[in-house]
Amino acid sequence: MKRKSFARFSCLLAFILVLMLAAGCGKKDGKNKKEPASQSGEEVSEQDAETEDAGTENAGTEEAEPEGNVPEAETFQEIRFDGQIKDYGAVVAIGDTAYELFTYREETGSVYADSVNQLAAELKGSAEVYNIIIPLSSGITFPDNRRDEISSSDQRAAMDSVFGMLSGDVKKVDIYNSLMAHRTEYIYYRTDHHWTPLGAYYAYQDYCKVKGIQAEEINSYATVDYPGFLGSFYKDTDNDAELGANPDTIHAYQPNCNASMHVTETSGNEYDWPVINDVTDYSASLKYSTFIAGDNPLTVITNSDLADGSSCVVVKESFGNAFVPFLIDHYQTVYVIDYRYWTGNVAAFAKEKGAKDVLVINNLSMIRNQYLVGQLQGVL
Repeated sequence: MKRKSFARFSCLLAFILVLMLAAGCGKKDGKNKKEPASQSGEEVSEQDAETEDAGTENAGTEEAEPEGNVPEAETFQEIRFDGQIKDYGAVVAIGDTAYELFTYREETGSVYADSVNQLAAELKGSAEVYNIIIPLSSGITFPDNRRDEISSSDQRAAMDSVFGMLSGDVKKVDIYNSLMAHRTEYIYYRTDHHWTPLGAYYAYQDYCKVKGIQAEEINSYATVDYPGFLGSFYKDTDNDAELGANPDTIHAYQPNCNASMHVTETSGNEYDWPVINDVTDYSASLKYSTFIAGDNPLTVITNSDLADGSSCVVVKESFGNAFVPFLIDHYQTVYVIDYRYWTGNVAAFAKEKGAKDVLVINNLSMIRNQYLVGQLQGVL
């Protein structure tokens, strides 16, 4: 009996030791699972990454990569400015550069996304629908060291919000990182709310990547300069002296193909016009109209170098004007609709014209504007 008891006791002791060792290993594994992915090499879910970011804010430690496709901040060159910020209400100016403040409204963004989704649903199997959201200069080139001094929504977050509401039938062209990578270049005007053709070119490159075609090289285009541009910000800042002393120059890129353009005005009047018009003698505030004759209900651009029947419908506001010239080399016909002045249904129009691509391109200021979103909804 004593031998049996001793054997039982030995077995029990061995069992307890095994349990204790297992418990120790469990604690060690648990610690490793809590380490950021950058240290442990383990994949961290988006929900876990959000929790870690919230708990380590301003801690000065290495964190997991944030949600979305935004690289770490240090991959983008910092912009600094130490001068006075001049407040003009919805616009602020620093030195010779002005910026539009931005307030995101998710409910309006939702209506915008629903409208684009509806268009994609109606054209499914007939045409591909692409969407480009353009951030404002205040979201890209505003000085990093002064951002806490203005009241303006996070534009990366706003874009992610709208993109997150788009269906899988919409091909999303996210241009934010490309613009941030070139943020120290002349990609937005200083005296006007629009982007420059160079900024539009970087967006065009992203469109080509999503579509799977080769973009034209920037140095392949013939160019023309129109100096002396004082845009909307100059007026919004009550003709700020520093802005007025350093007007913008419009550096326009001509399409590489033989292109002709036919314009239909709001009045119904029709005429032919150059894709890039000579605005040398235009007043300082009107020089942005060099691109595709400005804002008109319908503009049809024909590339006579192509005969493949390819066509694209572009639904835009004025930011799209500087973008469209880059598309012309890739399609026999580009139909440009300014939804603010055009009446009709884009899906029906695209089907009638046999267009295989439809691009909806809008800036963030438009997407937070209930009236403009309502106008877009009316044609989609």
